[in-house]
Amino acid sequence: MQDSISRHKASGSETMTSADERLRNIVKSESYRDTGVTCSIDFGIPYKCICDKAEKESYDLIVTGSRGMGRLETIVFGSTAQKIVSHAHCPVLITHDNTTCFAPSNIVFGTGAPALQVCGEEMLRLFASVYNAMVHFVRVSTKTHFETSRQSKALMAALGDTIGLQQYTISCYNDESIEAGLRHFAEDYGADLIFMPTHGRTGLRHLLRKSVAATVAKTSDIPVLTCRTADG
Repeated sequence: MQDSISRHKASGSETMTSADERLRNIVKSESYRDTGVTCSIDFGIPYKCICDKAEKESYDLIVTGSRGMGRLETIVFGSTAQKIVSHAHCPVLITHDNTTCFAPSNIVFGTGAPALQVCGEEMLRLFASVYNAMVHFVRVSTKTHFETSRQSKALMAALGDTIGLQQYTISCYNDESIEAGLRHFAEDYGADLIFMPTHGRTGLRHLLRKSVAATVAKTSDIPVLTCRTADG
């Protein structure tokens, strides 16, 4: 038993050393030459370590990758990216394997109730300004969540004016679900970023009412940016 424990500790130490070397090599790469970068390695549950560190050190944004998981594996364990979206108190940007250069020029903003938009106004304004991007406000209607086009467009126009965006469009979109509608709208408009608020549901609330943002982040082929609402 003691030998087994010793081997386990030695293996863990080698893994941490290897990870530290890889991380430091990334930091030293030409890509980060003009960027202030620090690195650290924590031991524990990935999503908890990331979210706790971000909250303690008052980070403005978490950037994480997402890899494909089998349906059963996702249902049983959930992905780290999904759990970060559900638990993080700051905005989360999820990228995928096909994201080679992040420079969004067409941003889809999934709108919900007006109270939910507050969390994303500043971040949306910042991204639109930095990347000179066109913002496409969209409100998805389904069989169970229907809203008239006149009402939806009025709310989206008011939101665009409130945020003070220079370039934006407003659209209504019908689909089988909100998640599918956001993905399909993004595909139709050639978007390279989906931005949406999330309640950050966890535990029983997550099981009873799935997070639309987490589902979109899991199924989308383009980066997804989420922000936690005040009631999340």
